[in-house]
Amino acid sequence: MATAVVLGGGVTGLSAAYYLGKLQASPFSKVILLEASSHLGGWIKSIRHEDGAVFEMGPRSMRPVFNSGNNALELVEELGLQDKVLSVTREHAAVKNKFIYVDGKLLTLPTPRDIFRSRPPLNQTLASLLYNEWRTKSIPVEDETAHDFISRRFGTQAAKYLADAMCQGVFAGKSTLLSARSCFPDVFKAEQEHGSVIKGMMKNSKKRRAAIKSHLGLLAKRERWAMWSLLGGLQTLTDSIESHFQETETVTVQCNEPCLKLEFLNGKAKLETTSFSIEADHVFSALPAKDIARILPGNESNLSNILRKVPYSTVGLVHLEYEGDPVKTKGFGYLVPSCEKSRVMGVTFDSCCFPQLDRRDGKFSRFTFLVC
Repeated sequence: MATAVVLGGGVTGLSAAYYLGKLQASPFSKVILLEASSHLGGWIKSIRHEDGAVFEMGPRSMRPVFNSGNNALELVEELGLQDKVLSVTREHAAVKNKFIYVDGKLLTLPTPRDIFRSRPPLNQTLASLLYNEWRTKSIPVEDETAHDFISRRFGTQAAKYLADAMCQGVFAGKSTLLSARSCFPDVFKAEQEHGSVIKGMMKNSKKRRAAIKSHLGLLAKRERWAMWSLLGGLQTLTDSIESHFQETETVTVQCNEPCLKLEFLNGKAKLETTSFSIEADHVFSALPAKDIARILPGNESNLSNILRKVPYSTVGLVHLEYEGDPVKTKGFGYLVPSCEKSRVMGVTFDSCCFPQLDRRDGKFSRFTFLVC
């Protein structure tokens, strides 16, 4: 039987080890996960205070859409976390009211409920935006920037204000530098395969519904969830995966054991950590590009050089908690497009989205600032 090694204990590495360990008729008798730090979960980290308040140091919610969203809910169900799910439906204020900061003002983003109403900064109706996308001819491309893709399909204003603000808030990067195929894979694929984003999404909707396998996924579809989190924060998910590993003999987790060297010899992989060496049949990397570049063997210098050129952003999170509720209009929060030249890329009104993660006395409100 074969041995598999997973590099990196973030949510990607944890998920990889989880599914490798539960494969039916698995070729792997042993799965070893190596994590350089003492923390499992990567960017998912929930700071839990004794008064009940939870502050997320990374992602704060997930969306139940596309294959990734369906898979996440199926994993939650397999781990028995259904009773800990905090769902937010499409009728919630956090979904209906999303803002963008432009020229010193908070502007409400268009929603399907006001499809025939023109709002700044787009200054055109959502109906005309969608109609023009439907009529715009597709251009076969292998990839392009998110800015170019949205400009081509929805116009320059949508690219400048909507797509760029989203890229800032989700990826902490500019839309003019990020890959459309990587950042918006399902949307990009819909246009390339069906000639239009709208046409492709409509045609693929039945396939997406058929792909839902879990009861939780069907519930999310029926109740029209827009996003969800968990009691205790999203780290509840990664903590549960870690607990699952403690109950299985297949997966072994080694924390504080960074991989220092990786070699390939005679059809095997040899890995060295700070404490020991491992010989593996397969290696699955969930490391950042710069980290995998550092451990590759010398004969992979071309690949290492390419990986080292992948740029990264440095982002700071500032959590604030106010007594009472200082926000007059309930909503998800606001994003800031890069044209505003602001150090703040976005602000989330955490207590509006998930009041269950506030202090137990309910007298305080939580906010998170994303700062570059």
